[in-house]
Amino acid sequence: MPGPPPLHFDLASVHPESFFRAPDGRIVQFKVQSANWDPTLPENSLDALEACLRAPVARAEIDLVRLADRDYILFHDSVLDRGSTGSGPVSELTADAARSLRLRAYRHDEGQELAAPTDHALGQLSDVVAMMQSIPAPTVLQLDMKNPDPWPWDRIEELLRLVEPIRGRIIFGCNADWNLRRLLHVDPTAPVGFDPLYYLDWVPEGERAGRLPGVRGAYGYHDTHPLASERLSSTPDYLRDRLSGLLGQVPNPHDLYIRLRTAEQMVADNLPLDTLKTMIHDLGASFDLWTLDAETPRWEERLKLAIDLGADVITTNTPRALYQAVP
Repeated sequence: MPGPPPLHFDLASVHPESFFRAPDGRIVQFKVQSANWDPTLPENSLDALEACLRAPVARAEIDLVRLADRDYILFHDSVLDRGSTGSGPVSELTADAARSLRLRAYRHDEGQELAAPTDHALGQLSDVVAMMQSIPAPTVLQLDMKNPDPWPWDRIEELLRLVEPIRGRIIFGCNADWNLRRLLHVDPTAPVGFDPLYYLDWVPEGERAGRLPGVRGAYGYHDTHPLASERLSSTPDYLRDRLSGLLGQVPNPHDLYIRLRTAEQMVADNLPLDTLKTMIHDLGASFDLWTLDAETPRWEERLKLAIDLGADVITTNTPRALYQAVP
């Protein structure tokens, strides 16, 4: 049975608070979401990424949004208004115009309407490549491709050319499996990570789900597949059927990402604890659970569950606090 991909680093070469050894002996890495290793720095800023590389952390993630003409900015949202001094869609912003903008002191998961501007410029992927060439850290960086629309073929080719100098240190992560398949069509060896969020998700009753899939099916999950249209089997069997198709939707994934609260609901619906881990490892992928932050409700209890679920990677904005709480 294939397991997860081998570690990319010597454990002695990364910051000791960016990974831990689980009770079963496996190594679990903390992936630093939006490069939030140093909480005094704006998320997705070049300085934040540099802090990750200097530490160095085991894994980090930054968000990428495609610019109008070339390159990609480090930014979470599709519009500039809340997180930067700019306004309007990122897709209409040119690479040169982006150089004049500054980040705001904003966390995308806190829902702030407008925060104060900072002195931090909006970084671009070309800046990331130059930085990683100058700092030979062992950090594995996920490039989270935020645009859900099909990326033009010439921009896919541009992206692959741009990151070639740091090829062994990055993973392309995405919810849009169509864009990952485009990447793999151009370069079948590109390291990719897939999140099936657009096809299968869970949110509490009364909470609005994302744009996709957006329809609550018969088993309580947001799912528009025919199997979700009515109860035809037990909930664990339904979940196994759906996961067996979704997890293999992108060929040869390096990572598979599952939202933690969705995984928690699956366990509450009697899916055995080791099912997700086994299905993901059978594909030769790492199991990445997202997102768990310290000081959120039940976070210590949820950390223990993430470990029990068999996660290889836990995505977080607070890696050091989670490390201190590892049971």
